[in-house]
Amino acid sequence: MSKNIISGLSGALLSLAIFTFVYFFVDQKYIDKFLPRNRNEAIIYFPVLIIAPITAILIHESGHLLMGLYLGQKFKLFVVAFLGIKDEDGKTKFFFNKNPAYFGGVAATAPLTESDINPKSFAKILLAGPIFSFLFFIGCALVFLQFDSAYNSFFALTALISFGLFLATTIPEKTGLMFTDRKRFQRLCTIGVTQDVEIALYELLSKSIIDNSFRNIDISKTLILEKDNDVTIKFWTYYLRFMFYKENGLDEMRENSLQQLYKIQHEIPKSIWNALISSK
Repeated sequence: MSKNIISGLSGALLSLAIFTFVYFFVDQKYIDKFLPRNRNEAIIYFPVLIIAPITAILIHESGHLLMGLYLGQKFKLFVVAFLGIKDEDGKTKFFFNKNPAYFGGVAATAPLTESDINPKSFAKILLAGPIFSFLFFIGCALVFLQFDSAYNSFFALTALISFGLFLATTIPEKTGLMFTDRKRFQRLCTIGVTQDVEIALYELLSKSIIDNSFRNIDISKTLILEKDNDVTIKFWTYYLRFMFYKENGLDEMRENSLQQLYKIQHEIPKSIWNALISSK
């Protein structure tokens, strides 16, 4: 089993561990409080099994989004499960998400201009998601413990899932292909090659978002990315080159970059490959 698959399962395993701990070690009165005790609570309980995870993801991604907006960046994308909002040519549009890669939630903001590209701001945005999840976990847990209502199951389940999200985005290094929030923050703040790579990647992707094009990115910065052998960085190196050569009509170099991407295709989640490569 590859490292990407193992890391991708880490979040689910952490959540399962939390539920197991709660079931076997928490006082039975709280277990009884969580489960439906009458018809009204039963009617609420089963929809909560869907609503609670969506709410927990919504809060986590809102942390990233609100911090980005607070730091003066512009809104680009917000997706939770099947529902999405995006900025398209300056207009906000709602859409039905069909991309499995986004089902776990995604929030994106971007610098307004090239002069606004600031890795320190990006580091704060990365931390905001886990912080929001942890604070929401505390809030929901306190409500569940202090009050007794028909919505006990919502507060208990949302608290557990929020705590699971906090752990899943801070303990593992990756979820699938991508670095977790904690790992990306750590890489940005670690002086040396790793920091240089992360800053270069952030600057390249920010420039492409600002221009809504890869045509004018500084392709020489991909040489910095080559210093990191991680498959995630390799993917972005080849992808950025592929898009730059494609949009500038450099067909031979575009084909070379595409072949490099094919060499690591087996290490890239199919949903990401289909969204970023197959559609090109």
